[in-house]
Amino acid sequence: MGQTINRFRRNDELIKIVGNNIRRYRKLKGLTIAELSFFTQISEKQIGDYENGKVDTNITMLSILAKHLDKTVAALFEGE
Repeated sequence: MGQTINRFRRNDELIKIVGNNIRRYRKLKGLTIAELSFFTQISEKQIGDYENGKVDTNITMLSILAKHLDKTVAALFEGE
């Protein structure tokens, strides 16, 4: 039947970039994970998993995080 294309493949490099940006912008604002968790109502574990590139996120979570980091969603995707 030939090769199947997995359209839903994880992009680990992009997930890592986003996680690194979340961490960098959080620290630039002087926030701890606990404080960002409080403001966003996203669990500390989930934020830690995002920052460490362990899990992928969705656009809703990215928009919530970006808002509280005073960044655009697009800024979270910028390479280093």
